[in-house]
Amino acid sequence: MEKLLIASIFCFLFIFFGTNYLKKYLEKKNFFDIPNARSSHTKSIPKGGGWIIIFCIVGIILFFDPYDKNPAIITILMLSILSWIDDIKIINPFIRLLFQVLFISFYFFFLYFSGFYQENNIHHIIFAIVLFSWFINIFNFMDGVDGITPSMSITILLGITFAYLTNKSSYFPAFEIVSIIACLSFLYWNWSPAKIFLGDVGSIFLGFLCALSLYWLYLEGQTWHWVLSLPMYYILDTSLTLIKRLFEKKKIWQAHNEHFYQKAVQSGMSHSEVVKSIIILQILVIITCYFVKNPYLVVSLAFLESIGLIIYFSSKYKKST
Repeated sequence: MEKLLIASIFCFLFIFFGTNYLKKYLEKKNFFDIPNARSSHTKSIPKGGGWIIIFCIVGIILFFDPYDKNPAIITILMLSILSWIDDIKIINPFIRLLFQVLFISFYFFFLYFSGFYQENNIHHIIFAIVLFSWFINIFNFMDGVDGITPSMSITILLGITFAYLTNKSSYFPAFEIVSIIACLSFLYWNWSPAKIFLGDVGSIFLGFLCALSLYWLYLEGQTWHWVLSLPMYYILDTSLTLIKRLFEKKKIWQAHNEHFYQKAVQSGMSHSEVVKSIIILQILVIITCYFVKNPYLVVSLAFLESIGLIIYFSSKYKKST
């Protein structure tokens, strides 16, 4: 517990004060997110704030020294550099996806050749690589209003923490707790009106962080309903939006502002109102996972709860048009 306390205090202070210096540096170097027709903000805001969380979490990984320390750090840094290049100079989406798949593959095949998996687990590894690549891009797609991605990361990691404790796991979720504190500290700077943006470098990293934590929770056993339910809103909002764009014969890889939460902002809801609605939903999902014992019922209820928020956001938009 002493180690957890030290890491938590360090992480909170490092990000809280470090973000201010990073913000000034990004402003000096003219790294701004310039508003365009798809944006949900009207002012130029410095982007790249995700670096401060990355530096902190890499340090925490070294501090806790987990089994997958080396492949995790290398994969995080490779994904972050790729995403930062995309922040500065837009990379072709197919090339970006190719490199994301390669970097994520490095993580899993490092574990494979280290003896973590059995030889017949190769199909499991390939499936995990596809899911991780999809998941990190979901996080990137959904990072469109102030405070949404740190808030979603906090609630997912909070749910994972409860899942471990409920499952009476031999693993105490210290890393997840410190990650929550890191996101909370950054949220002060990213909450509406945002003073700094995560950028792709931050949203992709947090997507990978949450995917990794969800994956290790899944390996715990008897927890698959937590793993499916906690990111349910992000999965449904992105999937339904992409399906809709597909039917409308639009390019699904192209940046847009057609997500349901974005429609809610366009209807007149503030960024903070939208994010608070998602936080309330996430708390409801965690309560459902905790108290409902039937895992199939849990996933069904989480699905209905998430669909309910999507319908609510849609109704707001329809009333405003």
